[in-house]
Amino acid sequence: MKSMNIAASGELILRLSTHRNVVALDSTDFTDVAAVVITTADSRSGILALLKRTGFHLPVFMLADEPVSAPVGVTAVIVGNAQEWLELENAACRYEAELLPPFYGTLTQYVDMGNSTFACPGHQHGEFFRKHPAGRHFYDFFGENLFRADMCNADVKLGDLLIHEGSAKHAQKFAAKVFNADKTYFVLNGTSAANKVVTNALLTRGDLVLFDRNNHKSNHHGALIQAGATPVYLEAARNPFGFIGGIDAHCFDETYLRDQIRDVMPESADALRPFRLAIIQLGTYDGTIYNARQVVDKIGHLCDYILFDSAWVGYEQFINMMADTSPLRLELNENDPGIFVTQSVHKQQAGFSQTSQIHKKDNHIRGQARFCPHKRLNNAFMLHASTSPFYPLFAALDINAKIHEGESGRRLWAECVALGIDARKAILARCKLLQPFIPLVVDGKPWQTYPTETIASNRRFFSFEPGAKWHGFEGYADDQYFVDPCKLLLTTPGIDADSGRYTEFGIPATILAHYLRENGIVPEKCDLNSILFLLTPAESEEKLARLVAMLAQFERHIEDDTPLADVLPTVFQKYPVRYRDYTLRELCQEMHNLYVSFDVKDLQKAMFRKESLPHVAMNPQDANSAFIRGDVELVRISEAGGRIAAEGALPYPPGVLCVVPGEIWGGAAQRYFLALEEGINLLPGFSPELQGVYSETDADGIQRLYGYVLK
Repeated sequence: MKSMNIAASGELILRLSTHRNVVALDSTDFTDVAAVVITTADSRSGILALLKRTGFHLPVFMLADEPVSAPVGVTAVIVGNAQEWLELENAACRYEAELLPPFYGTLTQYVDMGNSTFACPGHQHGEFFRKHPAGRHFYDFFGENLFRADMCNADVKLGDLLIHEGSAKHAQKFAAKVFNADKTYFVLNGTSAANKVVTNALLTRGDLVLFDRNNHKSNHHGALIQAGATPVYLEAARNPFGFIGGIDAHCFDETYLRDQIRDVMPESADALRPFRLAIIQLGTYDGTIYNARQVVDKIGHLCDYILFDSAWVGYEQFINMMADTSPLRLELNENDPGIFVTQSVHKQQAGFSQTSQIHKKDNHIRGQARFCPHKRLNNAFMLHASTSPFYPLFAALDINAKIHEGESGRRLWAECVALGIDARKAILARCKLLQPFIPLVVDGKPWQTYPTETIASNRRFFSFEPGAKWHGFEGYADDQYFVDPCKLLLTTPGIDADSGRYTEFGIPATILAHYLRENGIVPEKCDLNSILFLLTPAESEEKLARLVAMLAQFERHIEDDTPLADVLPTVFQKYPVRYRDYTLRELCQEMHNLYVSFDVKDLQKAMFRKESLPHVAMNPQDANSAFIRGDVELVRISEAGGRIAAEGALPYPPGVLCVVPGEIWGGAAQRYFLALEEGINLLPGFSPELQGVYSETDADGIQRLYGYVLK
């Protein structure tokens, strides 16, 4: 590995005796240096506090004209003799040696060995690719090291990723320490696989699973279809803007839950711990954050284990205002449930796509019959893991843990939270139509009038107070949920927040999302009158300023009623006849009117309420088995009422099932998909991605939605 730099005061650069490149203190962010040299005057300038705040633990030397006492934060005082330059170099070398975490450090050493391979993968360090022009382009695009790091487990120097030996084991132990878990498992095919690992290790046919209806489809796949467990569903909230909310407070009442068990498995209603597992979203896609302490206190005694699906969080324990809500920071005893936490590292942490991790926190129940030992969990792990893992993915998980270690992780997320607060303030100052999803007023003062550091340190600036008009969620208790400060959520016109009713004019968020993509800005998702932007420590003031400027520009297009051809040229050019002479406001109005005509906001809400959930006709596993056998037929959704769904149906994103296999089509879910069908035909270019429901063009040229139902 190339030697890292030395950072020094400008006046010292020419005085240093070192083979390393020397950079000025004011020209580095200290991620590329292995040691720092300062003057006595620098020690009083605030540089030591800055270096401490980085969390990098850099060795700091103070060059003085004569020996003096070393200030706090200074490794040693030097006067510039030969022995001291050697000490500086040794300190820099130690820093480099200790910088890299276990697996990635071993991987870089192995790559540097330049071994000749006659093992998988067949491209063998990229040489196969380089024998063809297209392959050479591919190789040059990604760079040599990626191909050299893609290696086979035939060489055991890097350990084993499936049975967790060697540097792979050390990496996962290190991550467990950083994230406050008892054990951590790196998963290379996403939290979709991580959830299946946990559910397959814990659940079997006949087990009861307490199931957040907001759960990602992977939990349905693992718990219900693969394991065959019986669900007790917890109803969840949707607000008029289309945001995904949390579970109603009343659902955590023990009497209520035992009554629900009587409906599906009466013989277990009075069991001491009726649920083998509860699966709860720690944070919804739209940034509603649960308090894990409250969840454990209310339902923990009813469950052997709780799986907190933290795909959309995972960083909460590194943010002061969120830390006490983290399941991994809980103090637990032998009467509490075991805890599993799955995290999509690739979503908002530092990981390649598909990187995920499982955290196991259950030493407090070790020795009890309900305890899930490592070997049992690893059996499920290997059911879902490839025997040909991509080592760079594993290395990224290792690096993610290192980044989050100690003060470094807390500093990075504190900076992210502050940038997000300032971005919301800028939107409030520059935009009239697009509004941040936050309380308008806190303690009688406008949200934006408070100092950023005050907002960043107190959850009340993001809290969903029960009954507050601004958020529109129902069924919440005090201090139950709050907005994730790292989810920048905006609402678009179309909903009267005070009444929850439609307004005369609206701007569906998908139109804003298309506009942003046309202009090189990619939001995470949108739905109805809501849009989501994910914030991570990768953000910068400049990047967020550009987003705010583009939002303000979109509002000007609305006010000017700009021709659609100028605002959404891609959509217009693809459908020139359909949108001939359209203006932006005309498109907004037509789509808004469609929402109003179907009352889509209420349909979306109803799909997740107990009184309007689809009726369960059979176990999801049995319905899936019928689908595999072919005991199904494909019917139009408009004709599916009363038929048993063979396949789960959902829009993606967010990947939350509206109809589960074994449930009966009808009611709000059927009407919701028919509303989507109408939109697909009326407004081409804005079709959602649907899974488990298929769009086919009939002989009359109309697209119809179809789904598989049991014969």
